[in-house]
Amino acid sequence: MRVAPVLAVMLAPRTAPRRRYSPPAATARRAASYDDDDDGETYEAAWRRRRVATLKAAPELSVDEVQDLFEPDYLQKRLYERSPESAFGAVFRLEGVVADVEVLPAFVDAWTAVAAEFDYAPPSARDVDYVLRAGVRTEVAVDSVFRWTRDWGAARAAAERYGELVAELGDELEPAPRAGVEPWLRDLRSGNVPCCAVSRLPRKLLDACLGRLNLTDYFDGRVVCAEDDRDRAQQAFLHAAVELGRQPSRVVVFSDSVDDLIAAHEAEMRAVGVVGAHPAYELRVADLVVRDLDELRLANVRKLFADVDFDPLPELEVLLETEAPPVDTLYEDLDDDYDDDGPDFFS
Repeated sequence: MRVAPVLAVMLAPRTAPRRRYSPPAATARRAASYDDDDDGETYEAAWRRRRVATLKAAPELSVDEVQDLFEPDYLQKRLYERSPESAFGAVFRLEGVVADVEVLPAFVDAWTAVAAEFDYAPPSARDVDYVLRAGVRTEVAVDSVFRWTRDWGAARAAAERYGELVAELGDELEPAPRAGVEPWLRDLRSGNVPCCAVSRLPRKLLDACLGRLNLTDYFDGRVVCAEDDRDRAQQAFLHAAVELGRQPSRVVVFSDSVDDLIAAHEAEMRAVGVVGAHPAYELRVADLVVRDLDELRLANVRKLFADVDFDPLPELEVLLETEAPPVDTLYEDLDDDYDDDGPDFFS
């Protein structure tokens, strides 16, 4: 009876079972976040989506940063060659361009009610107009424009109360569409040009105005409103470029404000001035001035970006032929290979 193998197995030292590796909690959460991505979404698409969300939440936007993020790749360049208009985006100022809406009296009443509730001096219509035109944040307006208080907490409370009163002004606003705005938006949609509306109104009032004008579908939810906290027009236009998914250098801004036209150029965008709040001679800073939007055609957009082209192939540098330098010839001494012990042929 052979028992040696059995004893050898029984007497062998027991080894601990191999434990399965479990990643740290942070790594597991990161992997889970990637697993939550949409089916079929590539890593680059997921990265771009997260990057866009980060830019929208950033307090300050950089022109170069937005320009680099939306640099078209090879396939996009080929697509833009087939449909040149789709390479560009359009930004519209709601007040004065998309609609004729008088918001100043309603906003003056709202600020006056806030002043009476918090025992402040009522602001003048000029100060309220400056706050609306410059896009000043409500807290900054309470502190620096109206000079009601230096306490940031009190300014925040007054700003929140003002926002509540403004949200109730939906029924008091009666917007009327500008002449030719809907045909122009229809032409842009036929050319696959995305559009974005920029306004100083809260999102609720902005959506209500677009709904009453029957223009909501043309913007497809791409708006920049008061909740985005863009103090300057240049920052609002850059935020609009992020909403459009276009480089700032391929975006055109339509506005009737001289400040907006200058801000568009600061953001490296094209600017079209619409006669309304200012006469035509004051809008000469724009790249193009029109009286109404029905004067525009898609060819005008192509002319504005005539200096922009999309070369699908990389430009190769020509390699010039250079003359090769002379090579020094090495002559070996024949005496080194001569065998002294060999026969002497010359004797």
